[in-house]
Amino acid sequence: MEKHAALTTLGEAEVVQPCSILGLDGKTMQLKLPRYLTLGSAVKVEANDTLSLGEVSYCRPEGDSYVVSVELLQALHNVAEMSRLAKALLG
Repeated sequence: MEKHAALTTLGEAEVVQPCSILGLDGKTMQLKLPRYLTLGSAVKVEANDTLSLGEVSYCRPEGDSYVVSVELLQALHNVAEMSRLAKALLG
């Protein structure tokens, strides 16, 4: 079952595009995207209450979209709760 997410290509010009998470195996996430991503691109993937940072390790065409593999470097869970706590501590 695919999960919907948002992928942001990080850099000078950040580009956000919708994606589907096809799978997660250890530190590798498989995504389906509407546009090509350059190998080595730094990306942020946001799904539900998790924010993951990683690097594109491959991108191949599949029909009218692309299957992308992202090697995950960091993942933050419960982002909304952390944001609420930070606001309470700083506010």
